[in-house]
Amino acid sequence: MSIRKKIKAVVFLGMNPWYHKEINDTVRFLTRAAVQVDRFYLNPPPGLKNSLQHLTQFKRAFSWQIEEDEGVRVFTPPLGFVPVALGLREQAEAWTARQFAQWLQQRYGPEWREQVLVYISSWSYTQANFIRQLAPRYLLFHLLDDTLAFPMIKNEPRVWRENQKFLADLMNRSNLVLAVSEELARKYGALYAREILVVKNGVDVEMFRGAPAINLPSELAAFRASRGNRDTEKNDPPPVLMYVGSINSWVDLNLLVELARQKPDYNLVLIGHCFEDTIVLEPWERLLAQPNVYWLKSKPYALIPSYMQAASVLLLPRTEAEHSRASDPLKLYEYLSTGKPVVSTALPAVEDFRELVYVARNPAEFAGQIEAALTQHGTPQAQRQQAVVEKHSWSSRIKEIEHLWEKHVHD
Repeated sequence: MSIRKKIKAVVFLGMNPWYHKEINDTVRFLTRAAVQVDRFYLNPPPGLKNSLQHLTQFKRAFSWQIEEDEGVRVFTPPLGFVPVALGLREQAEAWTARQFAQWLQQRYGPEWREQVLVYISSWSYTQANFIRQLAPRYLLFHLLDDTLAFPMIKNEPRVWRENQKFLADLMNRSNLVLAVSEELARKYGALYAREILVVKNGVDVEMFRGAPAINLPSELAAFRASRGNRDTEKNDPPPVLMYVGSINSWVDLNLLVELARQKPDYNLVLIGHCFEDTIVLEPWERLLAQPNVYWLKSKPYALIPSYMQAASVLLLPRTEAEHSRASDPLKLYEYLSTGKPVVSTALPAVEDFRELVYVARNPAEFAGQIEAALTQHGTPQAQRQQAVVEKHSWSSRIKEIEHLWEKHVHD
C-alpha cells in the first residue's frame, strides 16, 4: 500500500482483537494485505466485563503490550477496562493517545502526521476520543455496516447516541470516507451531506479454493449421539446444506425452520457463534429442535474452508431488514471461492454475482433454488465462480483504496 508516496505507515484501529480465532473481519484482512507500508494494528478496548472474565490478561492491562505478527505490529493499549462512567474512558483514551503519538514521533520524527495514515471503521465508536486526541493529519473512515440500523444499537438510546456522535465526528474529520455497499454510501452520504465512495469486501481466494474437506459425517454422528435422540447408526445422507457465519439479527431463522421442515432428508448444518441477545429466541429454539439441524457452534477461522468444502450447498439466508440489505457479506465472497453452489436470499450485494448465485425471493423459492443448485451446478460453474471472485482479492481492495485516495485527497 503506497497511499501517496510520503505515507510510510498505516495505523488500523481494530474492531476485534487481532488474535480472535472464531471471527475475522474486514479491518484485519486489509491490515494483512497492506504490505507496502509499515502496519500497526491497535486492539479495541475490551471493556471492564471482558477484562474481569480474563484475569490473566487483566494483569497485563496496565501497560502497553506490543507484539509482532507476520510483519504487523500489534498494540494493545493499557486501561482498556476503564468504564465509560464519569468520563473515565475519555481520560484513559486521551492518555493512551498521547503515549501512542509520542511513540510515532520517536519512530517517524516530529512531522509524523505527514507520514502516517489512520484507518478506522464504523464499528470503532468506542475509540472516538482516541482519534480526537491523536489528531491524525490523514484519516480514512470505512463504513462496514449500517450500524445505526442494528437492533442492538438503535434499541439502546445511549449506545445509539454515541454511534451517531461518532459518525458525525468522523464524517467531518476524515479525508476520505468509504462504504462497502451502494446502499450505505447513499444513506450516509445523504444523512451527513458527505461524498462517500464504495470499496467492497474481499477474500483470500486460495484459502478457500484449495482446502481439503473435513470429515463432516463423523462429526454429525457424534453430534447425534450427544443429543441422545438421534439414530447413531444412520449414515448421513447427502446433501449437506450449510450456513457459516454469526447467527444474529440479520439471519432469517424462520426461513431456516421452514427449510428444515421442507427437506427432512437433508442435513442442515450451522457453524458460527449465536448472539442470543440480538435474535428472537423462539424461532431459534424451533430451529434447533428440528431432527435434521446440526449447530456445530464456532470453529477456528483456519478450519472454515474445510467445513465449506464438506457442504453440498452453501446458504446465505438473510432477512429484508435495513441493516441486512445494506451489508456486503464477507461470506458471499468466501462461499464463491470454494466453487460450491451458493443459494441466497435477494440481497442487493448478490446482484454483482447474479449469474453465479441461486437467488430466492421467498421461502418456497429458497427450497427450489437448492434443488436447482444440486442438479445444475457443475465444474464449469465452479471454475467461473473462482475466476470471477479472484478480482475481489484483498490486495485488489488495497489498490482500489490507494487509487481513490490519490484521486480524491488533496493537500
